[in-house]
Amino acid sequence: MEFHIDGIRDCWVMVDASAQGQNATTSSVVVECSILTFGCNDDGQLGRGEKKKPTGTSIEGVSSSNQPQQVGALRGLDSVMISCGSRHTLALTTTGDVYSWGWGQMGQLGLGHHKSTNLPTKVPFFDECKIKLVHVSAGGCHSGAVTDQGEFHHRPCRIRVTVRVRAGQVYMWGEAHWGQLGLSADLIEHLHQATPVLCKVIPGNSTDKIVSLSCGGTHTVALSEQGHVYTWGRRDNGQLGLGREWLHLEIETDGVSAFTPTRIEPESFGMEKVVQISAGAFHTAAITESGAVYTWGKEDYGMLGVGHTADIHVPRKVAYFDKEPAR
Repeated sequence: MEFHIDGIRDCWVMVDASAQGQNATTSSVVVECSILTFGCNDDGQLGRGEKKKPTGTSIEGVSSSNQPQQVGALRGLDSVMISCGSRHTLALTTTGDVYSWGWGQMGQLGLGHHKSTNLPTKVPFFDECKIKLVHVSAGGCHSGAVTDQGEFHHRPCRIRVTVRVRAGQVYMWGEAHWGQLGLSADLIEHLHQATPVLCKVIPGNSTDKIVSLSCGGTHTVALSEQGHVYTWGRRDNGQLGLGREWLHLEIETDGVSAFTPTRIEPESFGMEKVVQISAGAFHTAAITESGAVYTWGKEDYGMLGVGHTADIHVPRKVAYFDKEPAR
């Protein structure tokens, strides 16, 4: 079973897959995946149901956060993806459900309130609407998810309505101040969106669809099935990859942020199909089909890998991978 770990920050996750039993008749092996967490636990982001353990103090019933320990609340659930945000964590199961835990005061847990929780809790919106997910990502103080094909059920005015959900749609929740939820500024009711909302990334007349996304510190990047990259949110360090002249484009902006998802031109990636994306706190990276690596955004400590320390506002090819393609 393929497993994905996304957005590693102060909280770490391990996966322990072990065979639990074997049927001699069918020769089938039952594999149970355990989610292990360790690292910073100030806001319950390890999902152990406990508060942090003060340094040098022994508290009965509180485990050491610097040692891997299984997340008991996820025992028995088959998880296919884990994403660690700045102070919260998301887990996606094989059934398409998402669980969240950690700091929640910006609404990033998607639980309909702004409270924190130190135990994994199923996000009720998707469960109630019968929406299944194929990808999740936790960012600084926001979260995102990509849908599978299915049906969306809701009851306006007490009348049950069923709407067909197209695969590859994006839902966002959490902090919206920098435009990282991809919502029009005049449509944002709350700067801290505690319930997932639909984000229209690709124009409605397109047959393309989103297959994955990555939430950065205050920006978001999404990848489509055809290999196109869309970005939105904070842009002052070039993390959207749209160039210094992009403000002349007809997209909504407040000068620091872009509230509307915008596609990076294919020429920026040498007309190659992009197959993988990742958003950091203030920078972004992408890998193309041939294994070329492109980076852009804030350049501190050499994190863009291009040999200098100036911010980059458009995707820049990392020369090292010309001789050693990324896989």
